[in-house]
Amino acid sequence: MIYAELTGGLGNQMFVYAFARALSLRCGEGLVLIDRQDWQGGAPAHTVCTLGALRLPPEVRIEAGEGYAKRHLPLQNALKALMIRREQAGGMMARDWHGFEAKAAPWLNRLGLHFVTDGYIPCRRGPGRHALDLLAWGYFQSEAYFADFRDAVCAELRPAAAPDPDLASAILSQPAAVCLHIRRGDYQNPENAALQVCTSGYYARCCRALRDACPGATLFVFSDDILWAQDHLDTAGLPAEYITPGSAAHDLALMQLCRHFILSNSTYSWWAQYLGDAPDKLVFAPDRWYANGKQSALYLPGWRLVAAGD
Repeated sequence: MIYAELTGGLGNQMFVYAFARALSLRCGEGLVLIDRQDWQGGAPAHTVCTLGALRLPPEVRIEAGEGYAKRHLPLQNALKALMIRREQAGGMMARDWHGFEAKAAPWLNRLGLHFVTDGYIPCRRGPGRHALDLLAWGYFQSEAYFADFRDAVCAELRPAAAPDPDLASAILSQPAAVCLHIRRGDYQNPENAALQVCTSGYYARCCRALRDACPGATLFVFSDDILWAQDHLDTAGLPAEYITPGSAAHDLALMQLCRHFILSNSTYSWWAQYLGDAPDKLVFAPDRWYANGKQSALYLPGWRLVAAGD
């Protein structure tokens, strides 16, 4: 059995699901998602399970409750706690732990744990090879984790409910609708300084580059701080509609209808562009995902990188 603990908001949870679902299909094992109620509002950051608003298949279980992994997977949970303690002591966000985690992975995999805070680290598990259940903890932010089951994963990660028909019609009526996503919220907290990359200057440069590439574009602006966006966004003369925030799944359903994308350094907008179906889509992204220089495995071929910061 594959168990995966959910972390973060919808975008991060989608990456956890994509990794775990692809692994379960690859190995022919069931999948249980663990919604850590005791993490809500704490650290590691976890809000609330939002995957229920997507098209998850009925065979995927979601278990909520404090201490689920500790009760059901005591060895794996103890190893996870040791890894977290080790990295927190050295600064989880401040340092790149990829090399350390990659070296530990083969040994941890044998004991039923796959632990990844960032980047791509293969999970050494195959059909019928492992007697122990596997606990997955981390962010798994790379297409490489699920590329072999991309179509199945994408179908299951689309919002189940249709978006607002008027907003959807407004987006679809534009031949060059652009999803521009601005992530602020907890990114502004001092402890998240490593994520403070995308400034108003970055978005202005993206809008200018988009205007030059697609003069007829119309911006649809999504943000967790839409008032800030209205006050600070330089659209380079492109018309813009500012979308009042709804639920995470509802807004994702609207975002993926767009033809082109301007991303923040957010997994939420990453998924919007990834689920976008336009074959000729343009994707503009910050040239740094982290302010402290940490590397990211999220970048995809064909993206147009724009200088982040002021």
